[in-house]
Amino acid sequence: MMTKPMSFPDLAVLTLRDPKSAAQVVLSWNLPREALWTAIALISVVVTILSTLSNMIIPVPPPLNGIVGNPFLYCAIAAGGFIATVYAIYWTGRILGGEGSIEDMMILLLWLQALRAGAQVVVLISLILAPVLASFLVLFIGVATLWVFVHFINAGLRLNSLLRAVGVLFLGAVALMAILTFLLSMIGVSAVGVPLNV
Repeated sequence: MMTKPMSFPDLAVLTLRDPKSAAQVVLSWNLPREALWTAIALISVVVTILSTLSNMIIPVPPPLNGIVGNPFLYCAIAAGGFIATVYAIYWTGRILGGEGSIEDMMILLLWLQALRAGAQVVVLISLILAPVLASFLVLFIGVATLWVFVHFINAGLRLNSLLRAVGVLFLGAVALMAILTFLLSMIGVSAVGVPLNV
């Protein structure tokens, strides 16, 4: 007997309440690699649109406004950053004895990114209606993201240990910074947003 697919709100609530169970639901989708790459492009565009709208309400200070204010550059960085995150976490996890596939990590982080995009919409509305509330929402989203991220790493890499997942997250973040610094240098932007040819 086929079970009814969970709705976005129901799965979002499950993700916050029980990330491990939510991860199993997401992994059961078994999306093909082509669909995953298309989803990465789509979510990068959505994130760029939301960041542009946010920047219109509360402009970011220089030199970051040079990146956020350029949608094409920001979208490229968002997509590149996402892909780099997936591979940094995946290979760090493999080195530490994890299993699973790159597609597993990709789909889990896509779902997490989709949730963050939805949360960003709520933050944008709060910035207009209740700026003080928006600050608390940003803090909550940051903590919730780390909580879910660790559980998703544990599930996607089959580590069977949240402590090992935290280790993968820490070491993956170090590797990611190195990767992103390289990517930014390739497009002519230093880590602090200053053109390299200055």
